[in-house]
Amino acid sequence: MSYTLKFSDDVLESKGTGTLEPVPAGSYNATVFDIKEETVRSGPNEGKPRFNVQFRISEGQYENRRVFSYVPLYVANDAWKAAAFFKSLGYDVKAGNFKVPETADILGKSIGVRVKVGAGINGEARNEVGGFDKPTAGTDALVASLGAVPTEETW
Repeated sequence: MSYTLKFSDDVLESKGTGTLEPVPAGSYNATVFDIKEETVRSGPNEGKPRFNVQFRISEGQYENRRVFSYVPLYVANDAWKAAAFFKSLGYDVKAGNFKVPETADILGKSIGVRVKVGAGINGEARNEVGGFDKPTAGTDALVASLGAVPTEETW
């Protein structure tokens, strides 16, 4: 199949008008939208496996927006993040060995993500996932319409 596009000069000169400001800090219901299996590229955990997870906010004003997080698949200082991730997805995480589920079994599952706003490499504001919870049910209508559940935590 062949397609033909006819671009006008103003379209070619446009750099796009869509800017995606970070979502406000707060807790959001989300789903696991995509997972890439990769390895840490540098630092003391170089070469160790991790998930690069894309979450899709599933309700409220920020529905369909995406936030991202690395989930370590090794035990180090940030092992709490892996434990919280899998517990929030409903897996039975206990002391001892934990068999990491296949990514296909995780995709589409509901999860609560605690989002904060941090600074990117160039100082621009960007979202960071600071933790995980079980998804909330029956949130206040106004709060749910905004897509966030206010938290008292400071990051």
